[in-house]
Amino acid sequence: MRLKLPTDPIYVILIGATVASGFVFVGAALTGLLLLIWVALVLRRTFACGRWPVYPMSVWMLVYLAWLAVVTVSSAAANVSWLTSWVLAGLPIAYLAWGITRNSTKIWNALRVVLLLTGPVFALWGLGQVISGFGNGQPIGPLVDKNAFAALLNLFWFMGSAHFIGRVSDRGPYWRLVPAALGLLLIAMTLFAAESRGATLTWLLLMPILLWAGYRNTRNKPALVFVLAIALTGYTGAATLLGLNVGHRTLNLEADASASARLHLWKSAALIARDHPIAGTGWGTFAAQYPAYRDPRENTTAGRYAHNDYIQLTAEGGVPALVLMLGIFAGLVVQLKRSVATKPNSHAMEATGLLLAVLALFIHASLNFIFYFAFMNVLAGLLAARAVQLSTTTEVVHVNTNRLSQIGRATKLMVAGFMALLLAGPLLLQLLAQSVLTGAQPGLALMRMVWPAGNAYQVAKLISAVRPSSGIAQEVMLQASEAALKDSDVIRMSGGNFQRELLRETLDRYELVRAQTANSPAYGVREARTLIQYRDLLDAGVALTRAREILMQNLRVDPFHVDSMIALSRLDVAERHLQQAQQLLAVSMQHVLSRRDQQLLVVELLRQRAAPRQIPELDLIERKLRAVRSDSETGKPLILDANFSEGIDMRLKRIADTL
Repeated sequence: MRLKLPTDPIYVILIGATVASGFVFVGAALTGLLLLIWVALVLRRTFACGRWPVYPMSVWMLVYLAWLAVVTVSSAAANVSWLTSWVLAGLPIAYLAWGITRNSTKIWNALRVVLLLTGPVFALWGLGQVISGFGNGQPIGPLVDKNAFAALLNLFWFMGSAHFIGRVSDRGPYWRLVPAALGLLLIAMTLFAAESRGATLTWLLLMPILLWAGYRNTRNKPALVFVLAIALTGYTGAATLLGLNVGHRTLNLEADASASARLHLWKSAALIARDHPIAGTGWGTFAAQYPAYRDPRENTTAGRYAHNDYIQLTAEGGVPALVLMLGIFAGLVVQLKRSVATKPNSHAMEATGLLLAVLALFIHASLNFIFYFAFMNVLAGLLAARAVQLSTTTEVVHVNTNRLSQIGRATKLMVAGFMALLLAGPLLLQLLAQSVLTGAQPGLALMRMVWPAGNAYQVAKLISAVRPSSGIAQEVMLQASEAALKDSDVIRMSGGNFQRELLRETLDRYELVRAQTANSPAYGVREARTLIQYRDLLDAGVALTRAREILMQNLRVDPFHVDSMIALSRLDVAERHLQQAQQLLAVSMQHVLSRRDQQLLVVELLRQRAAPRQIPELDLIERKLRAVRSDSETGKPLILDANFSEGIDMRLKRIADTL
């Protein structure tokens, strides 16, 4: 396998960077920006030559892309929906852009090498995690979910297997096949070591098609036996050497906690879709909507994904989103049928492998969250477009550019600049916010090289003024307002009450952020706490009444929100209903989902019973409990000390015995 440098290496770097961006923290905004650059480059070339290649499913992809925009505009949670739309847009944009990318065949020769090498590297990464016990000792590669990682390995398996079968049939020494065979073995072993039933069932469903296509195109039975032997060796190695055997996992849905949770998730997601059938709730809003529909028996997940992309897309994007995704799925099946039926040739075998790789994602998406990873969408669109390119005849539409040539250059630049600002501007602001206002703030140090006096607050103020829906910027502004309110006791102003005006400004910002986040309970609790703390600055009863309204609204949005329950109890204390406050905490213990939340309620109950006495250990316990966050929230495996919860219970009991 020789790497041939394409005529235009910019596209290789750009497409590779677009896929890779889906793995990093700033993936959504960065991926969106790179997709825009890709589209801009290929459109410039298309309008210059006046020829637009059209492939099967191109119109379908355009409609899907348009619907992504419609739902984004109509969503109440504008920022979340907008960011998630760029994740989902990777599929249609990559498919459409690849078809009009210059020198696509030469570019693919380079990209194929990268992808064929990436599969074994990722597999080795996952095996290293199992052997070393890193994280939770499961093969997750660069992800945090083993099922999603297994889906990615399936993609590499089918692409690599088709390439391997084709190479076996080529003349040449067999030793040259050893690296490819070892790569497939690593992928197979890690795939089965993930113990993902969804990935395994998908593999079993698609393997017969791969073998049939391989036999039809090559008539080389030893090559097919060799691939099966590699797969069997990988399965046996995972089971015997690593002790990981997917065959030991039950298929009894009622007896398996993971499967049972999925059934509850699907039912709740279907109810959301039923209540929002036209345009859904907005992309990426399932996590915000789910608590109001959650079955209390489903208490094992963070509730961020429905674990079925088709149902979740229906809930977030309405029935049209489901129809469009199923249409794309059906289109891929039709293309696979055409590819298998094509007269035997090397291109047909490669196209079949690529289509099977993409279909593996689509099938697994019915059991897990697959298309909520940006790189999955870009890879699916890229591989599907290349497969269609190999197996069908391109239809060329001639674009009449005579009228465009009559427009002045200055006008063209102005229109192009406006479109770039409209689409890329928000993405650049999001990248600026993520690099300057979050985490270690690496962008802040770079910014101070050209703006020494700059600080995070000034950047947040600028971003929130230009783009009020920026969640990161608004959070920084809120924190600044809360800090200023805390320090405002000693500040006086003539002709008014400075602290009251600052409070009103802070409350207005809370209301703005809550409206932009579909009434996020977390922001509601913060606003309620602020109202309780500074109630004397407003007219009698106003602050506490408003705080109760917000907290009750919180519990309608999320009936299991423990912080809303605690804040409601503290509101009762502020109104001098001490017994009612403690009764509320006791009753709430039956209405939360996790042991951690029950322990937080116990901490608050003991704190109220001990008042006005302060017990520092309760503060320590609370901090320890609040540090417990799911892996889907932190992006890292959740690892707790042995008997973590039991130890907390013992400490709480000792404190209770002293009261």
